[in-house]
Amino acid sequence: MTTNSPAIEIWPIEDLIPYEANAKKHPEAQIEKLATTITKMGWTQPIVVWGNGEIIAGHGRRLAALKIGLPKVPVIVRRDLTKAEADALRLADNRVTSTEYDQGLIQEELIRLNSELLGTDLSLTDMGFDEKEITFVLADLGEMDEDFFATDISAAVEEQKVQAAAEVEATDEIAAPVVDALGFKRVTIAQSRAIRDAMGKVEAKTGKKGVEALIAVLEAA
Repeated sequence: MTTNSPAIEIWPIEDLIPYEANAKKHPEAQIEKLATTITKMGWTQPIVVWGNGEIIAGHGRRLAALKIGLPKVPVIVRRDLTKAEADALRLADNRVTSTEYDQGLIQEELIRLNSELLGTDLSLTDMGFDEKEITFVLADLGEMDEDFFATDISAAVEEQKVQAAAEVEATDEIAAPVVDALGFKRVTIAQSRAIRDAMGKVEAKTGKKGVEALIAVLEAA
């Protein structure tokens, strides 16, 4: 692995290969913000790729560039890395770029910039902040309408409910061992014949097969 800084190259965006097992998530809201920032302020950080074009760092920036419709993007190509080194760098980049911020300093900067950017082509939304965040940061908390918080909390609660319901539904579709449902895992040969005969009668009665027939009878009981 070299310590020299590779030169920035300009590549067709279709030559970039997303890493299939990339651990970092990029929700649509983030992509929208990245696209706005790139459009308004240009590229501040090239996409980093391995020698074959597989992305090491910058999956979100690639998606933003696709959203904007850019045909080419700036990249740094790490031809000096082995496959293992490239994979390790990808994980390290995802890990070390996740950090906390001093919210007080951010608020001071936003308040200052909000006044200084008046009359220019730039706004705080061009820096990745949405209207809700800007309203919260710039407002006097003592004078804020209680409905602001109520609406925000209600939306968060509803979103949590939807997410929880989706997770339960997804879990319900996962196959589980029969023993988990019945509470026993071994029967005698005679008991096995009796169960098989009973299942035959259940299937004939319900017109369904297997576990669906059994559940239909149990639900009707």
